[in-house]
Amino acid sequence: MRGFSGASASAVALALASPAALAQEVGAVAPSATDAPTNGAQRYTPGDFASFSPRTALDMVEKVPGFLIVTGTNGGARGLGAATENVLINGERIANKSTDARSALQRIAATQVAYVDIVDGASLNVPGLTGQVANVVLVAGTAQAGFTTTIRWQPDWRPRLDDNWLNGEVSTTGTIGGTNVTLSLKNEANRNGHWGPEQRFDGNGVRQSTRDELASYSGDRPRLALALARTTAGGDKWNFNMGGQLQKLVDAASSIAVGPTNGALRETFKSVEDEHNFDVGGDYEFGLGKGRLKLIGLYRFEHSPNVDTFIVDRAIGGRSGERFTQTADEGESILRSEYGWRTAGGTDWQVALEGAYNTLDVDAEFATLQPDGSFLPVIFGGEKTRVEEKRGEASLTWGRALAPNLTAQINLGAEYSALSSSGPDGLTRRFVRPKGKLALAWKVGPRTTINYQLQRRVDQLNFFDFASSVDVANGQGNGGNGLLVPPVVNRTELEFVQDLSAWGNASVAFAYAYAQDLVDQIPLSPTTEGRGNLPGAHLYRISSKATLLLDRLGWKGARINSDLTWRRNRVRDPLTGSWRDQSEGQEYLVDVSLRHDIPGSQLAWGASYFDEHFSPNVRLNAIENEYNDGAFVAAFVEHKDVAGFTVRLTYRNLAGQKNRFDRTVFVDRRNGPIAFSESRRREFGRYFQLTVTGTL
Repeated sequence: MRGFSGASASAVALALASPAALAQEVGAVAPSATDAPTNGAQRYTPGDFASFSPRTALDMVEKVPGFLIVTGTNGGARGLGAATENVLINGERIANKSTDARSALQRIAATQVAYVDIVDGASLNVPGLTGQVANVVLVAGTAQAGFTTTIRWQPDWRPRLDDNWLNGEVSTTGTIGGTNVTLSLKNEANRNGHWGPEQRFDGNGVRQSTRDELASYSGDRPRLALALARTTAGGDKWNFNMGGQLQKLVDAASSIAVGPTNGALRETFKSVEDEHNFDVGGDYEFGLGKGRLKLIGLYRFEHSPNVDTFIVDRAIGGRSGERFTQTADEGESILRSEYGWRTAGGTDWQVALEGAYNTLDVDAEFATLQPDGSFLPVIFGGEKTRVEEKRGEASLTWGRALAPNLTAQINLGAEYSALSSSGPDGLTRRFVRPKGKLALAWKVGPRTTINYQLQRRVDQLNFFDFASSVDVANGQGNGGNGLLVPPVVNRTELEFVQDLSAWGNASVAFAYAYAQDLVDQIPLSPTTEGRGNLPGAHLYRISSKATLLLDRLGWKGARINSDLTWRRNRVRDPLTGSWRDQSEGQEYLVDVSLRHDIPGSQLAWGASYFDEHFSPNVRLNAIENEYNDGAFVAAFVEHKDVAGFTVRLTYRNLAGQKNRFDRTVFVDRRNGPIAFSESRRREFGRYFQLTVTGTL
């Protein structure tokens, strides 16, 4: 079972989780013609969504033709910086790294939404936004009528695995003494897994053994959060957020193999993580001079102990085993200020300053199993590592309409970073890096928009790459690398957006980036490897998003959504010097869904097709290719009013998608002879998922 890996678990969790297709199942919506919006936006009022009986703001935004929510909490980005999601609430971005756009919209009842505007990001004075942006505007004073509670419950039942009853969220929103209060409890629970045979071959391709394997990946992540917001009589605004989370994650795999010479062999792997984390933050905005000043603060802390154990029981040869224990403490502190104003000529300006302090402390131990059942620590060179980053950033944003149909936004900035590591090759380095973005939105015609952006972006490093680690399941490890530098991506993108009126909406985008210092596997010495920076790389992408409304074809209430992406990330191989695809880079994505809201009823039904492929993970001594065999197909039926709740039953994995993993391991480096290879084929069966949403 040496083919099991952390990357394998992540890919399986993604494959078995809810694909994005089902999140975008919507019917026909026509924008409201009343209250013409500014910035050339398309406005959708609650009446436009009435046929869907939406329960939350998320239900409404998902039903806008051709619009897909860009998810993510900015948790992996450097500080807060510019906006990273294409959703605003009351014209403001979500400045909370622990709450993504979907979570924020899920906690807003549909009755609290006044309208949704779809606007070009370049026309807004919000740095970082380009392309289509949804601005969700709430009805003033709705919370004063009392508290509104939103509920989402999503259990599923999978063959050969524990039932998942605990996935869901409940949140309540109201007003206390003029302060808006939101309290939420959310658990992103999963009970995933798969099973099947794995064959092992020697260097000549002769089969050595066949294993029968069963793997499971379960997790509970309950998070309790509180959000307070208030606007004073003088127009000052403040927000306060705090939350805490417990995470219990257990990955386990077992296999039984019978070889021609070594007899029966049983392997077991178990990984357990008991994490707790918390965050507290807020912002205060007030008028100052000709503009407004916003002050933002955030602190996050995470404590993550993790134990990986791998045991082998042999009929001939006895028992052996390894254990890798790692305890990590991560901290992040951010202070940010933004001052924005508009001139009499209609130009928007913003000056922003940000400081961040990030830390990682790792205590690790590698141990081998002894005959008495105890584990004896072995020195491996990565027992203790501390990483610190002190970072400062300054930016200036300018935006205005260059013509009635052309808007522009320019963001210029620079960051200073002092990065230190006490691990292998530890040292302190200091960097100054310019960055920025140019965004243009050109309204070519009443229904045609062309968006263009040119960007230089500085990405965040994974601090764990500075620390050495051991993968006990696969018998390999990574050395820590204290010489890592943050990648820089120089990117340009051209997007065409076409409003098809009663037929829907469609867009296509072309992007190219020249990336410097991308992180991949590199040789750290003649005998070791780890994460390191690559020479310049070329990144290509073509993507398309579309909504086709079928009413004009006579199929009332039906629509097809599509999200298509093709990528090629070409990098220089650090071992051979030749060009190859970046390890585990996305190659393509096909996400198509059909939904039919039956006119004159509370019923809807639909289906989805999801397929995604990634390039192999290339190590210096191995090539690991994990992929899904076939597409993920699902079908659902939905009733929009079951005692006031929307209830959907989904039958998933109709096409019997399987997970595959092929690994080739070389004697030394992968430009030499093959030591052995493995081929795995696991299935996870068809299963049901229930989704219940509503408000109280």
